[in-house]
Amino acid sequence: MEVYDEILSLNDKDALKKWFQLSSDCKQTQHDVLMGILDNAKDSEYGKKYDFANIESVEDFQNAVPFNEYEDLEVYIEKMADGEANVLFKGLTEFFISTSGTTGKSKKIPESHESSEAKKSVLKLRNAFLGKILLENLQNSKKFMKLVQAKGIDLSKVNANILINHVHYYSVTSAIPNKKTKGGIDIGFASGKTFETSDFANSLSYPKELMSLADGEATMYLTMLFALRYDDVVLVTSNNAGRFYARVKYAQVHAEEMIDDLRNGTISSRLNLSEEERSLLESYMEPHEERADELEDLLKRGREYFIPKYYWPYLLVARFWLSGSVGVNVDKVRPYFDEDVLYFDIGYGASEGKLNIPMSNEMTYGTLAINSIFFEFIPLGRDEILTADELEDGGEYEIILTNYGGLYRYPLHDIIKVKGFFGNTPNIEFLSKSREILNIAQEKVPASQILDNLNEFLTEKEYHLRQAQIYPNDAELHYDIFIELEENAGSIDLVELSADFDKLLRSKAELYDRNRKFESLNQLKLYLMKNGWQSHLYDLREAAGAPRSQVKLDALIKEKPDDEWFA
Repeated sequence: MEVYDEILSLNDKDALKKWFQLSSDCKQTQHDVLMGILDNAKDSEYGKKYDFANIESVEDFQNAVPFNEYEDLEVYIEKMADGEANVLFKGLTEFFISTSGTTGKSKKIPESHESSEAKKSVLKLRNAFLGKILLENLQNSKKFMKLVQAKGIDLSKVNANILINHVHYYSVTSAIPNKKTKGGIDIGFASGKTFETSDFANSLSYPKELMSLADGEATMYLTMLFALRYDDVVLVTSNNAGRFYARVKYAQVHAEEMIDDLRNGTISSRLNLSEEERSLLESYMEPHEERADELEDLLKRGREYFIPKYYWPYLLVARFWLSGSVGVNVDKVRPYFDEDVLYFDIGYGASEGKLNIPMSNEMTYGTLAINSIFFEFIPLGRDEILTADELEDGGEYEIILTNYGGLYRYPLHDIIKVKGFFGNTPNIEFLSKSREILNIAQEKVPASQILDNLNEFLTEKEYHLRQAQIYPNDAELHYDIFIELEENAGSIDLVELSADFDKLLRSKAELYDRNRKFESLNQLKLYLMKNGWQSHLYDLREAAGAPRSQVKLDALIKEKPDDEWFA
């Protein structure tokens, strides 16, 4: 039995016990996972080429198999897309995940039955930890106990998965599969695939068909419209908190229209929907007069009351990316929730795999998902290759993964930091893409660190950052940092602000300060961008085929923004 199968076969309580056991012996668990991956693929074209059948140790594997960028595997992946079996792993490909990436070039990441099950095992553990913390906190939540009593739920007899079936949740999720390869295999997005396999799918607060709408505004309007039917939304989830924030603000602007639709059981005629889409969605609608009255009363108090804190009064949990450059968006949504809402990291992952398991609220890191992937690491600034059991607390590393989906020694180009250990398995936090390092003069400052410092700096100045990107100006030996603020900046002094932030960054980044002292770097410059710039950046990525909910806007850019966006 594969390691992931053991977890999937157990209830939540026993799955957590198994996880404690696995994470207390990181080296053996990783060995077992690697041997399972190789055994699964030994009769494939790739497995035969590298003699997987005779690999018996991690060292054998490292000596036999080369590192593989996507381009190295693309010839195999195209065969699989055409419907060929036994190429990178045994059998046919079940699904292809389309990446949004940071380069703009779309990739097709293959998914086998085994890699899908391995991901499910990580999801099971993530949800088990969430459920454990959730149930521990419910007893102290007067507002939720009121809801539980109204629904007749016996908390002593339910777990989190059963509980969620009595209430609703809201998710910003990418489109479900709507394309196929030449060989007839579905192509979709990672978050859409995650939704399909979620234990919570039946409690979604809107019809799942909304995830495949072509029109972005129609999706925003209708997901919020349908979700506003309910006051018992207890969980909201979105990879990027900024995308959820945008929907909350959109609902504020269009509150009257949504209330009218709820009252009449209609769907606004101005929305860009096909006849088929409109007919299907109207079949889900019916008048909700009492709920419309409740929402109208909120709006009469003031538009600032038309927010989740008031229209979803039982909200308990928000799941977003809490780390990396997009983690700063979480602070935007906090004022729209009650203070007792628990914030959980949605988990660090990529199209290639789910990489860690957050275990508690407000935790920006999670334990390495050693049950589903074999990991290798390259320490920053060193050439050696380490396994998971060899990492050091506080160390920063690039990730190399080998998974059940045909990716062997595959660099993710992500930088992670070790934040202690669970058992003897490292906890990891995503820092940045390895290609998002500022390195004009060998200062090697992660772009994510600059953005974190910038957000804190501007907040202290009573400005609120909406979007920032950094351009390494090699010709003038300084960073150009482009910022869009939430509010009208008025007569902002960018010269003084630039000097102050440069001073702060020098205090935070030793090598940046050193290069400034030796004048191999000049003072950075801040540029103010017009309102709407961030939305424009999302539009560009969406036009290239990436759903907004999955887009991670680049922190580091290769070209300056168009002149028209400078304020």
